[in-house]
Amino acid sequence: MFTFIVTCYNQADVILYALESIRYQIESFGRDQKFQLIVTDDASTDGSQEVIRQWMSVNKGLFAKTGKIFREKNLGICQNYVDALKHVAGKRFAVLNGDDLLAPDNMFEITDRLKDYDIVCTAFIKFTGSGEMIHSHNTYMEVVLQDIIARTCLHRAIKLGCPIMGTAVLYRKSLLTKEVYDFILRYRTVNDRACLQKILAENEDIRVCYVNRPIVLYRISEHSISNFHSPTRLLHNREIAKLCRAAKAGESSFLFRRMLSWQEKSAYVRTSSNYFVRLLRFLSPYYFIMLWLYVRNYGEIKRMERQLVEPNWVNCREHYKKIRTNVKKYLNRTSRSLPIS
Repeated sequence: MFTFIVTCYNQADVILYALESIRYQIESFGRDQKFQLIVTDDASTDGSQEVIRQWMSVNKGLFAKTGKIFREKNLGICQNYVDALKHVAGKRFAVLNGDDLLAPDNMFEITDRLKDYDIVCTAFIKFTGSGEMIHSHNTYMEVVLQDIIARTCLHRAIKLGCPIMGTAVLYRKSLLTKEVYDFILRYRTVNDRACLQKILAENEDIRVCYVNRPIVLYRISEHSISNFHSPTRLLHNREIAKLCRAAKAGESSFLFRRMLSWQEKSAYVRTSSNYFVRLLRFLSPYYFIMLWLYVRNYGEIKRMERQLVEPNWVNCREHYKKIRTNVKKYLNRTSRSLPIS
């Protein structure tokens, strides 16, 4: 059984895109497999739960097992994330944010790599609310850097916040211990990063690979963490500072403890309303490491950016249009009316 997890909070206008992209994967590539769907909603106030409930009812034939975790009180993405993980019945699973989509490629070919690796890091393509894929190569430097980091300095880099993108990371289910769950629940927004940091702390010999193909289409919006002015982003930076403190508490190297302290201060700097104060973040260990990796591996990074973007951005744009059409057809069939983003 393969498990899909979808996390939602006030995403009634876009959650159908995520769900329809799951249906696309199952119908296109999931022959002879069984599937579980778990959808969590963190006390949405915009009708998201009813949208989810009706879609799951109409499409229940796709899944051998389903689960809905609908909260009456908002507790944050970390609680949603852990509760969903605890209900995973399959050996393999993927987590999708409610405003994102699964990409058009066969994701099961990528998840099959978990037979040989403990963690599979994959790429993603960013898109705007209008469905336009962002295909500027430089946008994806941090994405392709996952490959270099995974091969060279994974354990140190993740503590400093270097990019191992939780948006598109796949894990072996056996790595998700009670200790990992408890660590994630110490936070509110950094579920992916906390999960990865704790897993790496407990598994020195972990096997990690990077696949330079998009598994997720990542929506950029005013509420997304990638938007610097989002209130969620401000909370997220404070949470990153807490992660640095947690890493520092278990660190034996004096030099690296000092680096973590420096990085913690940098995370707080990013929350400043003053533009010039925020510029100080470029003096952090994170950016020095990123700059060093970029200069040292410039040719490889540029090649991987081209390999990621050029073959995929047009296909992803057409895929988004197809999912949009499917959402409209679904709404027409069920006589529902929702804003289409």
